[in-house]
Amino acid sequence: MKILVLYNVARDLGVGVASDIICEQEIEIIVPLVEELLLARGYEVETIETTQNLWNNMVSRIGTFDLALNMAESFGGGNTDEPLVPAMLEALRIPFTGASSLNMQLTLDKEKSKLVCQGYGIPVTPYQRFDSPDDPLQSNISFPAIAKPIRQEGSIGIYADCVVKNEAEMRAKVAHIISNYFQPAIVESFIVGREISVGVIGNGANLIVFPPLEFQFPDTHDDLLKIRSFEYKWGGQTEKMVKADLPSSVVEKLVSFTKTAFRATECRDYARMDFRITPDGEIYLLEVNYNPGIGPNSHGLNNTLTKMASFTGRGFEDLIEEIILIAASREKLI
Repeated sequence: MKILVLYNVARDLGVGVASDIICEQEIEIIVPLVEELLLARGYEVETIETTQNLWNNMVSRIGTFDLALNMAESFGGGNTDEPLVPAMLEALRIPFTGASSLNMQLTLDKEKSKLVCQGYGIPVTPYQRFDSPDDPLQSNISFPAIAKPIRQEGSIGIYADCVVKNEAEMRAKVAHIISNYFQPAIVESFIVGREISVGVIGNGANLIVFPPLEFQFPDTHDDLLKIRSFEYKWGGQTEKMVKADLPSSVVEKLVSFTKTAFRATECRDYARMDFRITPDGEIYLLEVNYNPGIGPNSHGLNNTLTKMASFTGRGFEDLIEEIILIAASREKLI
């Protein structure tokens, strides 16, 4: 099977603050590792950057490969417009791994994905969308709260000071988000408790849910700092990813919520759901993550789904190949 690996290197920021560019650079480490492992496993491989010439590049290659491994997290050398990549592949009838353009558009929007998941019976954090920092505060929001860009992923725009303790702090942070990320903010009541993530691979009735993973933050005793902020994910602060020690009843609920969210938001091939769990065992869905990072946990990298897969004996190489085979089966290539 010949695999075309698609990736994007962000050299300019379309939205955000200067520090956000840090998270866009790891792909330059991951793609050569993916190419190497696929060649070692007998695949033919070509890699293409998703530049502004992507459409013409893809048209010229139709029929020269079997499946695109879509690792692009943006388009055209910036850090935006990720859904354009699967949209082009769909328009050209090119089989590819991971999220469709519909799934991306839905799950990129934290409000829309919460509405869908809530409609399927999954508890979500109390939230409010802010199109302006002057929007009236709804009664469902309590403090402390956390303010986030509504359409960013990978902890982008989520810094430690996004946890706000009062309305004045909240409105200042909302104003910052709107002016720097050019999108609404979403404000959620802060859930004190454990940060849990659950990964899943497969499609339809054939979903494999990995054991839940917990993010731990050994550098702080402050509950309000125990979030997977930009500082932890990209800024060098110490976090630990461990197999979550949870009661079986809680794990069963997490597995059920994860499968339901995967299907309700029309995820494909692989995804990851992030939750908070209170000390009383109440579970709240934070968000649905399509195409979560599938790089190794070596070379200075830190990839959650790969870590979860390791709980089941799967290595980085195994996970990549399994995702390819899952997508190939969905596309009826095998």
